[in-house]
Amino acid sequence: MDTNTIDSPKKRLLYITDQQEYTEHGTIAPLFNGYLKAYLDVHIVYFTKYKNSFQTKGTDHIVPIRYKKDICSYLESKGIDLGSYELIFVRNMYDVLRLVLRQRALSHYKVGFRVSVPRTSEAYEAGKKKDKATLYAEVHRRIYDYRRTKLINQCDLFLPTSKKMRELFYLNSTTRCHALPPGLDPVRVQVHQHLSCDEIRFIYVGSLDRLRRFDVILDALAGLSSKQWSLSIVTFDPTYINALLVDYPEISEQIEIVHAGSLDELMQQIQRCDVGIAMMPDISLYSSTIRAKVMDYYTCGVPVLMSDNESNRSMFKDGESAYLCSFESEAVRERLKLFMDCSQEEIVRIGQAGQEKLLGMERNYEVMAKRLYEVVESL
Repeated sequence: MDTNTIDSPKKRLLYITDQQEYTEHGTIAPLFNGYLKAYLDVHIVYFTKYKNSFQTKGTDHIVPIRYKKDICSYLESKGIDLGSYELIFVRNMYDVLRLVLRQRALSHYKVGFRVSVPRTSEAYEAGKKKDKATLYAEVHRRIYDYRRTKLINQCDLFLPTSKKMRELFYLNSTTRCHALPPGLDPVRVQVHQHLSCDEIRFIYVGSLDRLRRFDVILDALAGLSSKQWSLSIVTFDPTYINALLVDYPEISEQIEIVHAGSLDELMQQIQRCDVGIAMMPDISLYSSTIRAKVMDYYTCGVPVLMSDNESNRSMFKDGESAYLCSFESEAVRERLKLFMDCSQEEIVRIGQAGQEKLLGMERNYEVMAKRLYEVVESL
């Protein structure tokens, strides 16, 4: 990656993120801490609950979490002049955004707000699934939505994961919008190295909880007559899935739960498998954008079984670049049966087609960095 693309002095961007230090997933490492540095002088602030003192490592600043409520003053006290930045972006944290907006009057920077998941809507959907969505919860959600939109409308740039997310959850936002969806990192793209075996290997990457309804997938697997399959689950916190698997003793031996300590380890786990699973319930929270795990799978050239919804259909065609299926156990089971009879050549072809399709679009972090820079320059 050429970091000398821009000859004139680069504008300085401070990105205050809710992610932990050394985060490799999402857009932080490849986009903000990678390709965007060809255009902007990017510095990133991470909060941590594991350290008690401020640290600077290159262009990264690590701040103990207890200083979050006074982050602007704290950074200034550590010699970080907020006025030296033309741009300050905040990720997901409305309390931090409020502080940054207040400081803008003194420091005169532009403010961007990045949303990866609409958290209040996630909590509300979870409450509905548990039959606890009371009138109070609905009123609370609407008040919170109003307050967060009011903050977003004071920003110079709004960066949701997709335009659909803005339409569904931030309809009253008036700030200029530029979507930052999950993408592929060109330097990590791999040709799928299939390991020949008699069984088909599935993999699921990501969080698991009651709202994601992984029991639908397990019901489908349990209904298969063939035992020539295995499933690897890569998740940060295995508590939920361990408890869920107690109800599936008949297939538990065919399922392994693994931990990937780094992105390289995750890519290795995916490479061992044939088909990635990205099935999610048909609720607006999940159907408003293509899931990040889809990008992880296609980075390795592994085809994806994903939910048949508007977002996925807008980019992929069933049987050509992905496998689309309704989120119902019977439908998923029938699709899984087809994989048992599918040739490895066909599976590899679908994976390559999906990977090439994404690389040819703006789902490429190198291209996305240039697009974001152009938007920033026009503010």
